Amino acid sequence: MNGEKLNLIGKVVKSVTEEGISGCAVRTGKFVKKQIQTRINAKPVYKDILFISGCMDELPHPRRYRVAHQREQLESCNITTGEVYYRDLSLNQIRYYRAFVFFRCPYTELTGKFAVLAKKLNKKVIYDIDDLVIDTKYTDQISYVQSMAPEDKQAYDENVRNMQRLLKLCGLAVTTTDTLAEELKNYVPEVYINRNRASEEMARLSKETLQSEKDRDRSVVKMGYFSGSITHNADIEMILPVLTGILEKYKETELHLAGEVELPKELEAYRSRVIQTPFADWKMLPGMIAGVDINLAPLEDTVFNRAKSENKWVEAALVKVVTIASDVGAFHECMEHGKTGILCRNLDEWKDGLERLVVDGAYRKRLAEQANRYCLECCTTVRTGMEFARFLAGKIPPNYGFVLPGLEISGGMKVALKHAALLQEEGRDVVLFTLDNQTRWMEYEGR
Repeated sequence: MNGEKLNLIGKVVKSVTEEGISGCAVRTGKFVKKQIQTRINAKPVYKDILFISGCMDELPHPRRYRVAHQREQLESCNITTGEVYYRDLSLNQIRYYRAFVFFRCPYTELTGKFAVLAKKLNKKVIYDIDDLVIDTKYTDQISYVQSMAPEDKQAYDENVRNMQRLLKLCGLAVTTTDTLAEELKNYVPEVYINRNRASEEMARLSKETLQSEKDRDRSVVKMGYFSGSITHNADIEMILPVLTGILEKYKETELHLAGEVELPKELEAYRSRVIQTPFADWKMLPGMIAGVDINLAPLEDTVFNRAKSENKWVEAALVKVVTIASDVGAFHECMEHGKTGILCRNLDEWKDGLERLVVDGAYRKRLAEQANRYCLECCTTVRTGMEFARFLAGKIPPNYGFVLPGLEISGGMKVALKHAALLQEEGRDVVLFTLDNQTRWMEYEGR
């Protein structure tokens, strides 16, 4: 018996002596689980779709909605998925998946080579994008981008152009809104809309927030603006005359600003009733939104903004908070004015709509309840995954596997390769397997 095994036995005996049988069982279970996971990670597994993300922790919200949530949609429909950051991509991964979704990835030597080779092997290559960051004619509409230092804007614009290049190479796009889809058709021949959906965990956290919320002081009506990035400063500034008018007229109101939003100078006079909260982890968001009475979603009417999704409305609806939003883009497409929220086309409508929500608590509650019911039924991953799964399943080539008794059979390998090549030419996805000398199934490396 070698030293490694003796050492392991010694640890087990010591564990039993010090912790008893139950403690040892727990430790052993963890050890076995770790060993199994290590082996799984070491050996690639065949799956259906690989999501290749261009965003990581520096831009968490897009990746969560467009990678994690879409994976949840597909997994709920028995379509297996994987995920990798685009800088960690390997050409070898082409062999283990039937289709690939590039999310917000720029063209690089590797991503370009990957897409070309995958298409050559009859794998489906798709580009997913949730913003019009594929052409500088759109991003130049963003005030924050225009205020960048010249060298920073040059780097930003180059990344935008590289995303367009990879998008065109894919030829098929999946996106979030009607406006985005129409604009993307100028770059690729086919576009599919799969709207942003709330995950099961988001729905669960929202439900727990509602269940745990105590009756708080309702004498103060709290208006909340939750910003996802610093690019949204212009949106809140758009309705400043309305906000200052409400704060001036109704002393029992507060304005809560959360995320990366700067305090406009027009609000300094009401500083004691303006509460600012820094950017927080998304799991904290249901509790933060539930802490206000009215969710503000102003949006400047630009092509770039019309392409944005309805996330702010859905996230508020899940915790039964009413939303008042600009009648633009996805808000116009998804919200029903006077039933699941308030839509505003100008400052006068913002003033009238917000004032009614402030003074009429029953109205606020009715709209919030109706929005909550709709979003739980129509805006979560598991309830909406089937349509997306069917679309992708229809795009993935049929898959064939040939099992060979061995590599040494005279002529057998050449015949198999010939048949595989013919099937690939017809658009099939073909994999060859054989047995090695340890009787394990393995993929034939010479495919």
